[in-house]
Amino acid sequence: MKVGWLPLVALFFSFQAFAVIEVGQPVPNQCWTTDSGSSVCLDQVPNAVHVLLFNAGWCGPCNQEFDEFSPRVGEFDGKPVVFLSLSASGWTNPSTPDATFLGAWRTKHHIPASVFVSASPKDAGKAFFTPPLYIPNVVIVDQQGNLAYKAVEPGVDEMFAQIHKLID
Repeated sequence: MKVGWLPLVALFFSFQAFAVIEVGQPVPNQCWTTDSGSSVCLDQVPNAVHVLLFNAGWCGPCNQEFDEFSPRVGEFDGKPVVFLSLSASGWTNPSTPDATFLGAWRTKHHIPASVFVSASPKDAGKAFFTPPLYIPNVVIVDQQGNLAYKAVEPGVDEMFAQIHKLID
């Protein structure tokens, strides 16, 4: 009888391994390499809200979001908020978001130095969203390291409203 349960137990744990992180659940530490070549990790700035903006250079809505995002991000200066632009692809699909692309992305959208610009795996956001994955998508991790908000194409107004709920 034990042999009959073994495949079911294995199947259960395999589904758990691929489970999507839901609002209220802890977010495991993740690290990325920035456009300056340094590493940035979620646990690097404790007790801060972390905003993960998954995007790609070829994505029209991603470019529109960053055109609106960049001039407004200064409203969080001096507040416990860390922004990470995480590019899954460069200007064409598929292409690698290498250091040249990341620098051009920062320049094109006038992204301030306070925002980390990094490459992300091709399957950006897979820990948070059930496939198919769409971009731009936004994930907000609260000060305790739990998933507070996630959405596909929420818009800058909604994203900033969610951040304010956590820090005000």
